[in-house]
Amino acid sequence: MNNLVGNFTGMDGRINRQAWWIGVVVLIVVAIVLNFILGAILGGGMPSIEQLMDPAVMAAYAQKQGWISLIIGLITAYPYIALSVKRRHDRDNNGYDAIGLIVFSLVWSLVQALGFVGSTNPVYMIVSVIFLIYAIYILVQLGFLKGTAGPNSYGPDPLQG
Repeated sequence: MNNLVGNFTGMDGRINRQAWWIGVVVLIVVAIVLNFILGAILGGGMPSIEQLMDPAVMAAYAQKQGWISLIIGLITAYPYIALSVKRRHDRDNNGYDAIGLIVFSLVWSLVQALGFVGSTNPVYMIVSVIFLIYAIYILVQLGFLKGTAGPNSYGPDPLQG
């Protein structure tokens, strides 16, 4: 496995699926910890089911979660991009599609944080489905498909040492 810190800090070279998954697990743990910390700082836990039936409560909660998602996204964006670009390099791709996913995610979190959309808004639902499909495509590319065997335009095969 490559240098874990180096996987988060630079975009040159290639990493294999195992190194990518390890990096993703680290980022997920960081995001969960940050979610608890930011939730405590911003106050109030998750509303009860009864409270969520009130559209105003639901909108306020969605906005707060949007801000939390945006902050976490900004903190983890560069390490995610570094990991994902290197993984896309392993598949002989420039990685712009993986960068597009994080940019889209950050913009969508900002839109939610500013209160422009709600879970019952049809545009929100349609864009969410499009985002989900795109995210699944990127997940398959990064996490499940083998890299290019042997050297490619981005460097030597990470599985060959």
